Amino acid sequence: MNGTQIFGAAIAFTCGSTLFAGDVVDLQPGDFTNELSGIMNTQLSELIGSTEFQSTDSFEIWSEPQGAGKGGAELLYQASFMTRIVRSNETGNLHFNYRIVTPNADLTGMVSHVEISGFAGLQTRVEYRNELTAPGAEGPVAADRSIDGDILNFDFGGNLETSEESKFFFAMLDTDTFLGGGSENAGVGPVATVYLLSGEAVSFNVTGPIVPSPGAISLLSIAGLITVRRRR
Repeated sequence: MNGTQIFGAAIAFTCGSTLFAGDVVDLQPGDFTNELSGIMNTQLSELIGSTEFQSTDSFEIWSEPQGAGKGGAELLYQASFMTRIVRSNETGNLHFNYRIVTPNADLTGMVSHVEISGFAGLQTRVEYRNELTAPGAEGPVAADRSIDGDILNFDFGGNLETSEESKFFFAMLDTDTFLGGGSENAGVGPVATVYLLSGEAVSFNVTGPIVPSPGAISLLSIAGLITVRRRR
């Protein structure tokens, strides 16, 4: 897997439309919902915010687990997994947005569902973005959460064609701080597992930074100014 990263605290994650869509779903540990229908920021102002971090991790799924092309394994699916961490302008809390992008249309695999770990002890409200201008073809139709609360599962219900990118599906958290790791800190950051309708899957660490709270950022800025003045 290869990862690319983009930082930028001032990138707005906003779109507009007037179509109706459902509310976000508060998904407690052990819960299941099949009522995902999409939402727009015009329906929930808490969704509007700025991008703290964005990364893209490429992945492949073979006909044999972790086959990597060995022993005659066939490459079934190839795409990239995007993570976008947004801080709400209204609450200061973080929203984790995900997309499947740039799939290889020449292959035959179709994504069934995506599991993402790292949510134990957090409130998670889930949905997908459904503005007319939102990128992607399909959002998940259902979601569930593991008994221990750690894993979110987004199910596309067989609607995501091989050549299609997904819409942004997301988890709104009740925290303003993220202490995940990613590829440089394997086992610390979230892990994503992408499953095909035929049953094959691949798991990989999702690239992610440490995102301090706004208060911590302010303290760091003040400390930097004090250091500069002392040097003068």
